[in-house]
Amino acid sequence: MDNILHRILNPHSVAIVGASRKPDSFSHLITKIAIRQGYAGKLYLINPGADTILGLPCYPNVLDAPTAVDVALIALPKQAVGAAIGDCVKKGVSGIVILSSGFAEQNDGDGRKYQEELEELIAYAKQKGTRIIGPNTLGYYCAPVNLDLVQAGFIKPGNTALLTQSGNLTTSLTLPGSARGLGFRYVVDIGNQADLQAHDFIRYFREDPGTKTIAVHIEGLRDGRLFMEEVRETVTFKPVLVIKSGRTEKGANVVASHTASIAGNDDIFRAAMAQCGAIEVDDFTGLTSALLALNQGKLPRGNKVCIISQGGGDCAITSDACIAQGLDVPELSESAHEELRKIIPRNGSAANPVDLAGWRNVVEATEIALNDDRIDGVLVVGGFAGYSTINPDMIGQERQYVMRMCELISAADKPVLIYTYFAFHDSELIGILKEHHIPLFLDHHDAVKAMAAMVTYRQYRSGPLLGIGPPVSAAGGDFTDLFQDAEGFLLEPEAKKILDAYHLPYPEEGMAQCKRDAVAVAARIGYPVVLKIVSRNILHKSDAGCVQLGLHDAVAVEKAFDEIIANANRYDGNVRITGVLVGKMDTEEGIEVIIGGLRDPVFGPVIMFGLGGIFVEALKDVSFRICPIDETEAVEMIREIRGFAVLNGIRGKPAVDLAGLKTALVNVSRMLFENPAIREVDLNPVKVHKQGLSVLDVRILNGREGLTSRTSQMDLKFTIESKMQGGRS
Repeated sequence: MDNILHRILNPHSVAIVGASRKPDSFSHLITKIAIRQGYAGKLYLINPGADTILGLPCYPNVLDAPTAVDVALIALPKQAVGAAIGDCVKKGVSGIVILSSGFAEQNDGDGRKYQEELEELIAYAKQKGTRIIGPNTLGYYCAPVNLDLVQAGFIKPGNTALLTQSGNLTTSLTLPGSARGLGFRYVVDIGNQADLQAHDFIRYFREDPGTKTIAVHIEGLRDGRLFMEEVRETVTFKPVLVIKSGRTEKGANVVASHTASIAGNDDIFRAAMAQCGAIEVDDFTGLTSALLALNQGKLPRGNKVCIISQGGGDCAITSDACIAQGLDVPELSESAHEELRKIIPRNGSAANPVDLAGWRNVVEATEIALNDDRIDGVLVVGGFAGYSTINPDMIGQERQYVMRMCELISAADKPVLIYTYFAFHDSELIGILKEHHIPLFLDHHDAVKAMAAMVTYRQYRSGPLLGIGPPVSAAGGDFTDLFQDAEGFLLEPEAKKILDAYHLPYPEEGMAQCKRDAVAVAARIGYPVVLKIVSRNILHKSDAGCVQLGLHDAVAVEKAFDEIIANANRYDGNVRITGVLVGKMDTEEGIEVIIGGLRDPVFGPVIMFGLGGIFVEALKDVSFRICPIDETEAVEMIREIRGFAVLNGIRGKPAVDLAGLKTALVNVSRMLFENPAIREVDLNPVKVHKQGLSVLDVRILNGREGLTSRTSQMDLKFTIESKMQGGRS
């Protein structure tokens, strides 16, 4: 376990630097709550202009604190933060929490100036053994020592660790969660992550025996690969749930101004989270619900659920929700079906979903479902534990089955989730459920999504996850000279040297300097042929009119050669023409796909796959993975797209060479991973045949100024979308 992080998160002493007597100030409220919550350690208030605040003595400087200080919380104007950090380092403080804002997230000259100064101080502090949370943070909460530095005062202790990147959203997550019975062991607002980042805390929470579940709110990651590595190591032992803001272009711009973090393309982010085993949720309600379900510690063995209710309407809407979330509502075993028939009235249904036509035998029905080997979990939905509020004469009967249900759920080895209309009604029976720590969900869909989260986590724990690291085998070669000579992108013959090294086949071809050469090459490789310009000045060859397809004889080749040269000169008066590429036209039956890749600013090399041509342009039907990928991931990428049926054979057509396609994806992944100079690669189209495949066009960009993608959200978005246009170079 990280000893410094342990001292920061479980401090014996805390200094509040910038403690204020003003009742409406952050530091005053933090001090007040820390005292009220009964912090177990020593609290030192640093204010040179005050003798006491809230009954505690003040000290002029952190250096004057009478004992060692584990954590210093700095609540000063940004201009004074630097000096305060210096004093804390001299004092030997283990951790500094910087509430102050106005650094990189301000996104102006003043903010950048103070950010640069802060980064120098952080490097110095880290060298001296002092780590920093923030800046632009609300602080943190630590249940083991009763320390509340997030101005909350309402957080309930428990076994969930929460990371956030927003002060307001820290409250938005913890207040409703606490009201629903979710307890927290740690809550940390990591702010701008100028020093300590999300992955540092995930590693600590993984090793902390008191933490059962981990939740992360992300606006941006500074090192996506390290985050993935730590999550992957963690999910073997405990679940990691992630909610991401900044998914849209507008949202990403807000994030950048708020935390100075780069919010990556949403498709790439989702792929990365799935690869490392993080469970993504879309909203705070869903996050709380999934945590409540997972904290019970009972995971379904699979995705087969039994729905039990008192009426058909609840059964129908819950069944629809299950199917939408990838859950199965299977037929029950014959023995379970027979047992249910004995206890369900004629106007009910013993099939799954089970309609009890009332609640009289709900405990018996739930037990029958739990004992059925075809069932992995049970959803009880409807008006459970509440009709006595309408008819008080029912209280005795309802109390009895509520108590029995609590006992059954406690003893069961499969999860039972309950949604009841009456969860928000303050009643004796709802109180009994809460006393027994039975989580209650907000509606049918909420309960179903929570069950689906548990199923997903079970799959992550039992199935293989991608290790982000070096590929299994080395390949390729040294292409340093190619990239040094390139001016933003490789010429196609240069790019194909890399394809050769990674065993990515393409049609036979040759270079021509004149019409006579072009005809000779065409005669050698066989008609029909394709002609394409080779020039440092022309990246998008089709746009310049410098590609000619389907040439069947020498006359057509000569004419096409002249047209390409003329179009190139019209496109750029200063064009430098290396030659014209003459390639064999692929006329074999097959399906066109796209294999692309880029270097994402957050996660590094990323590979993309989808159907080519109009499919990728119209449907944007693509899949992403962080490189390097193995064969299992490559197969998942292929099967993940909606158009997989086209590749697998449809309407009597044979399947294409899926094994060859899998190998190509792995090799392109290795190409991207092993060659940092590659900023983008675009193999589009790649024609996949019944046996074998062929790269019909390749574009590799190297990262020089001018023609490469930038690492901004807008340019990354443009890069991804441009790969989805399906056009040929």
